[in-house]
Amino acid sequence: MNIDDHNDLTSQPDTVNKPGLKSAMRFYIVVFVLLIIFGSIAQGLHFEFGMLFTQWVIILLPALWLLRRYGVDRASFSRLKTLPLHFVPVIILLSLSTWLINVFVATGLVTALMQFGYEPLVVIEPPQTFQQYLFLLLVIAFSAGVCEEVLFRGTIMPALEESGPIPAIVFSSLLFALFHVSFTNLFSTFFLGAVIAVVVIKTGSLWGGILYHILNNFYAVTYLYILGNQETAAEVEPYVLWGLLPILIIGLVATYFSLRWLQNRSGREPLLRSWKGNLMPAGWFGGLIVIGFIIFLVMALLEFAIGFGWFDLGI
Repeated sequence: MNIDDHNDLTSQPDTVNKPGLKSAMRFYIVVFVLLIIFGSIAQGLHFEFGMLFTQWVIILLPALWLLRRYGVDRASFSRLKTLPLHFVPVIILLSLSTWLINVFVATGLVTALMQFGYEPLVVIEPPQTFQQYLFLLLVIAFSAGVCEEVLFRGTIMPALEESGPIPAIVFSSLLFALFHVSFTNLFSTFFLGAVIAVVVIKTGSLWGGILYHILNNFYAVTYLYILGNQETAAEVEPYVLWGLLPILIIGLVATYFSLRWLQNRSGREPLLRSWKGNLMPAGWFGGLIVIGFIIFLVMALLEFAIGFGWFDLGI
C-alpha cells in the first residue's frame, strides 16, 4: 500500500487517540436514531427548515463534537485541507457522469417496481419559482454537501482506515447508503458515497468530496426545477429506458476516463493495486451494524408499504 494514501493519518502524533471502528459505529447509531426521530419531526413540521436543522444540528454538530472529543488534527485526520485547483475540472466531469449513471439506475429500478403497482414517493416537491429553487440549493446541495461529508468522509471513513482504504471506502459508503433510509436509492447512494470517498482520498482534501456532493445535488435540484411538476426521472414508461441507454453509455465512458484523469492528477498508487481482498474492516459485523440494518429495513418496509398502497399516511 502506498504510504501517500495514508500520510494524512499517520502524520499525526502517535499520542493522539483517534476514533476506531467501535467508537465510529456507536457514534453512527446515535446520529442515525437522532435522524429518524428528530429529523423526521422537524421535516414534518416544515420540510426546508427541517432539512436545515437536520443537516447543521443533527449531522454536523455531533461530527464536530466527536472530532473535538478525540482531539484529532482535522487537517490530517479529516483531510480538511485546501483542494488543489487542478482537481476541480475532473471533479465536475466525474460528478456529472456518475449522476447520469445514477439517474438511469434509479429510473430503471423504480420503473420496474411500477409494473407491480408501486407509486414513487414524492419526497421533494419540485420548485415552482426561482426563489424556491435557490432555497432548495441551499438546503439540499450546499447544506447536505458540507454536513454529510464532514460526518461520513471527514469523521467515519478516517476512523475505519486502519483496515485499509478499500474496506474504509466500502463500509463508510454502506453506512452512508443506510443513513438515507431508502431501498430504491440504496445502490445509487452507495455508489455516490464510494466515488466521493475515492475523490477525497485521491485529492487528499475533504473539500474535494464536499464540492463533488454539492455538484451532485445541484444537478438533481436543477433537474427538478427544469421539470417543474410532479413527474420525476423515475416515472417513465418502460420503453423510454431504451432511449436512455445512450445516457448510461455516455455516463459510464465519462466516469471511466474521469477516474483515470483523477488518478493521474493525484500521482498516488491505484487503490486496487494494494487491495488485499478484504471488503470490510475487521470486526465490522456485530450488534451495532445489526441495529443499523434493522432501522433501515423498518424504514424501507414503510417506503414500500406506502408506495404499494399497503399503508396510508393520511396526508
